[in-house]
Amino acid sequence: MVSGHPSWNLTAVFSIHILRLAVGLLLVRFLYPLFFQPTPFIIEVTDRMVIIGLVWLGIGKCRKDFKRLGLSLDQLRNNILKGLAAGLVLLAVSMFSERIAATMLFAAPTQHPLVLQVENATTWQQLIIPLFLAGFLAPVSEELLYRLFTFLPMQEHWGVLGGAFASSLVFALMHFNLYWLGEMIIVGMGLAFIYHWTGSLISGMIAHSVINTLKILMLFFNVTL
Repeated sequence: MVSGHPSWNLTAVFSIHILRLAVGLLLVRFLYPLFFQPTPFIIEVTDRMVIIGLVWLGIGKCRKDFKRLGLSLDQLRNNILKGLAAGLVLLAVSMFSERIAATMLFAAPTQHPLVLQVENATTWQQLIIPLFLAGFLAPVSEELLYRLFTFLPMQEHWGVLGGAFASSLVFALMHFNLYWLGEMIIVGMGLAFIYHWTGSLISGMIAHSVINTLKILMLFFNVTL
């Protein structure tokens, strides 16, 4: 279990989330266009780098003790295996909840640019960018932001269950898509429980990567369950 006690509070959490939006908007809408037209890839990478930078600043003095926060390579093999197993379970949960949402809302989701890129891909080379963004950069940055930085102080205030739900609600809302809201809350809670249970953020990153990577591959190969 995670033994670290965060040195930051909920005010810092919500400040970082607001700053993420503000800095991203400033860069993408105002600064970048002065020099070039940002592509979806540049926008995604910018957002992930902003997240990592802000979390680094936000965790402050706890940077000296990453192990307590679950940022450790101790028992790496076991944590990877736990992440792989949990990722497969959460993938099934994700797909099941997505099917329920489609049935209840009688609607299809607004497609993410990465999804459109995968749907239009005809070669493996065209999958490199979506796999890098969704299978690596998103899991790393989002687990740092939503589980380590957001979940830990919420857990301190409301316990494991309350913290998992609250942090997952933020996780879902920050994706700005009502269609995915329920699914992302459920998956986000699962990722929070993995982090709490294993005491390792690595397990959550692996699980998150498994979900995103397999969804991309299933979409590319037109696999439906």
